[in-house]
Amino acid sequence: MSSIIKNMELCFLMRQLSKKDELTFLHSYRVTKIALSFASFLKLNDEEKRELQFGALIHDIGKLHIPVHILTKRGKLSEEEFAQMKKHPLFGIQILQHYHVSSEISHIVLYHHERWDGNGYPYNQKGENIPFLARLVALADSLEAMTGIRPYRASLTWEEAYEEIKREAGTQFDPQLTSSFLEWMENTEISIEQNSETIMQAIPMIS
Repeated sequence: MSSIIKNMELCFLMRQLSKKDELTFLHSYRVTKIALSFASFLKLNDEEKRELQFGALIHDIGKLHIPVHILTKRGKLSEEEFAQMKKHPLFGIQILQHYHVSSEISHIVLYHHERWDGNGYPYNQKGENIPFLARLVALADSLEAMTGIRPYRASLTWEEAYEEIKREAGTQFDPQLTSSFLEWMENTEISIEQNSETIMQAIPMIS
């Protein structure tokens, strides 16, 4: 599959996401920046970084099938709303059936909410049964969720998020990967960007 086709598909999906919910779009972009910076710290190879970049950008693409009132709700979701929200990895896989993506990318979309202790979703996968890149994106996703812009709560500081991630090592997160992630966090901080159109213009440059 050529990178041109891949970029066209990615641009189409991300444009849809930006129109549906700008905060989810901005979140996905910052998750990608966090994931790629950490991947460089880990010295992942170029192919792994390409798969990670694509997968991280579209990890929440299933939210295209989540009602807007749930995505943008200011306040805690009801049990019914949260049950609907938890379907977004499965919705993401349904969407990707119409596109040319690798199994590694699909695994990021499907498994990024699984937990090391087996209490995640949608399939309660546990430990190393969760694909490596999905475990990496889970860390980046959580860090961005804690420190990024959310309509329902104040953001945590980078330092507060560090302590929260440290507490979840071995329960929510891969303990060995978390140790490296915390080391990366001690020397890095990823800024928040709020210009969706500028970000969309940068996406076609992905290789």
